[in-house]
Amino acid sequence: MNLKIKFSKLPSSLQNLIKVVCECAQRSNFKVYLVGGIVRDLILEKPNFDLDIVVEGDALKFSEVLSEYLGVGFRRHHSFGTATVFSSPYRIDLATARKEFYFKKGALPKVEPSNLFDDLKRRDFTINSLALSLNKSNFFKLIDYFGGFSDLKKKVIRVLHKDSFLEDPTRILRAIRFKERFNFKFSYSTYKYLKEAVRAEALGWVSFHRLRDELKLLLEEEEPFRMIKALNRITGLYFLGIEPLEKEDYSLLRKVKKAINWYKENFPHKRELDEWIIYLMALFRKVPLKKMKNIIDKFGFRRGDRIRLITSKKVKVLDKLSKNIAPSRVYKILESFSFEVIIFFYSLTDSKLAKNNIQNFLGKFNQMRLAIRGKDLENLGIKPQAIYGKILKRIFNKKLNGKIISKEEELKEARRFL
Repeated sequence: MNLKIKFSKLPSSLQNLIKVVCECAQRSNFKVYLVGGIVRDLILEKPNFDLDIVVEGDALKFSEVLSEYLGVGFRRHHSFGTATVFSSPYRIDLATARKEFYFKKGALPKVEPSNLFDDLKRRDFTINSLALSLNKSNFFKLIDYFGGFSDLKKKVIRVLHKDSFLEDPTRILRAIRFKERFNFKFSYSTYKYLKEAVRAEALGWVSFHRLRDELKLLLEEEEPFRMIKALNRITGLYFLGIEPLEKEDYSLLRKVKKAINWYKENFPHKRELDEWIIYLMALFRKVPLKKMKNIIDKFGFRRGDRIRLITSKKVKVLDKLSKNIAPSRVYKILESFSFEVIIFFYSLTDSKLAKNNIQNFLGKFNQMRLAIRGKDLENLGIKPQAIYGKILKRIFNKKLNGKIISKEEELKEARRFL
């Protein structure tokens, strides 16, 4: 395979940046290599512009030289021996070649500087252990110590050694994610090692924060339903405090996917949804609120994500929305909920009235605004200013209900308070 042809198909701005890295490495006498996902995806002809570079030597020093060469900023991460160089629209993540030592299974490893071979040897799967030289003597030569290229061609997920899942159990989730993303299969031995780690409940050895991050990545994939189905089949969701999924759970997940697609088709002008958290709401559907709070606190979800998960439990609002109520009432019920929670509610209900009320809220009521402000009330001579909020709210409710349309009508209604 001629990877230089694939290189020529990259965006010209990215090609130029990679050439600059090569030139800088040559001048400063560093050995540098493109590694990880971008190499894998380049071979698979999938878009990926994450520039991960391994430096044989001091990555912190090279990041300083490269940032000066490019005339851009950079950030060092001394404790990890890594750095990031920002060359808009790209970012270059640089790491010193290193080897790892696991003193305790499930814990983060100890690392020390080493060479490219040792750095690739510590990778999770063979398909992620490939590297491309960015050195002038063999520019864009594929370096494949562990058969990753062959496994890409065979569409196989394979670990580099038998203790891989035990040393880092988060690889269990990553294995499922890559398998389902690329529609690959596990090698016989890899599946055997994975199931052994599952039986040992190895995911319980990992910090909750690391599990949270891996779970989020899994749910952010293009086909989260497929990811969840595989996760339930292969490992179960015990590490998340969730019972094995049943038919009704899968039915809800399908409805979530349908609701998300409905939102995208009907409201393309609105902000993008954090789709992953809607799927998580569905997974927590049967988990009692108190237990769910304990789980999300333990996993350390961000405050905003925590609020959205908790408010997704307020499903009783669907009873109110399933009635023929005034638009102002619909607005009052839904205004405090995030779009993610509203779409989750939409997926939960079979009521046509409730769905119609949600659609009207997103399509009309949520973007409705008054033309007048407090200054207009002041100009009319209305006092005291403390009541302006209540006055504007009453006028807004009438506008929602279609009784007021124009600014003149808003002012006319305001004059009634004189």
